[in-house]
Amino acid sequence: MDAVDHLESSFNQMRGIDVLREALGLSLDVHDIDLDGRFQLPRSDYRFVFFLGTLYHLKNPYYVLENLASHADWCVLSTRIAQVTPHQTLIEDDPVAYLLDPRETNNDPTNYWIFSSAGLLRLLCRAGWTVFGRERIGPRLNSDPIHPEADERMFVLLKSRSRHPDLLVHALHGWYAPENDPWRWTAKTFALEVVPPADGSLSEFALRFQVPQPLLEAQSRVRVTCTIEGFPAGPSLALSRRLWNSAADPAPLLKARYPTRFSGGKQLRPLRMSVNWASSCRCSRNRPPTTSAFRSVSRRHT
Repeated sequence: MDAVDHLESSFNQMRGIDVLREALGLSLDVHDIDLDGRFQLPRSDYRFVFFLGTLYHLKNPYYVLENLASHADWCVLSTRIAQVTPHQTLIEDDPVAYLLDPRETNNDPTNYWIFSSAGLLRLLCRAGWTVFGRERIGPRLNSDPIHPEADERMFVLLKSRSRHPDLLVHALHGWYAPENDPWRWTAKTFALEVVPPADGSLSEFALRFQVPQPLLEAQSRVRVTCTIEGFPAGPSLALSRRLWNSAADPAPLLKARYPTRFSGGKQLRPLRMSVNWASSCRCSRNRPPTTSAFRSVSRRHT
């Protein structure tokens, strides 16, 4: 296990790491590394990195995050974020950062960049990370970069996109808790966040599902549609009692293609996929725990 700090900029001259090591009885190797320079980490491979309260102290956070993404599988990151500037200009939904004056926050000249929420998430994506979870603590209204009472933090669980370039799927809203079988109940509308493979080879997907028999008996048809970022991803699928009772395909299959604007190239940003049902259904969970009903059926270039 390695710990990294920099003597020149450390508030406690790196004594805090020694206290932590002794208090927790850790087998810890301490390294004095300047992350603002062309640094090299002690090892080439890490399973997990804790990067807490450090990002806003860096002159070049993009370079550091990109470097970490090439050496670590997972990362827990926390940093200060802001919803408004010191002059109350709203930046919450804009992918931007506020550059601090040397003594503007906590009288600390090592503070540099305070990102908006959208700016932080954009930075993480561009630097080679996939966001698997996030939590915000602090003021829910008008957090800003400089005032102590307006200090809001975001904690993010990240997986390296650089080291794991395959298809990633993350269940969003509309999914109920897993049960003791390979199926999972959904609401009438549910969503997935999908990061296509880095080589751009995925152009189609398939969703296999079950519809409760009483539902089909009560209605002549159940219609299923899918969109990606609001754009139709293929023709809708109409289910009937005759289709459901087909012995050749006992679980109907919805097939669709990525809209052209999201296909090919090295498109790494997450795409939001929304599936709409006329009524409740059950979806197959083919790749636990998060891939749920989503599986690729084609890996052709578009």
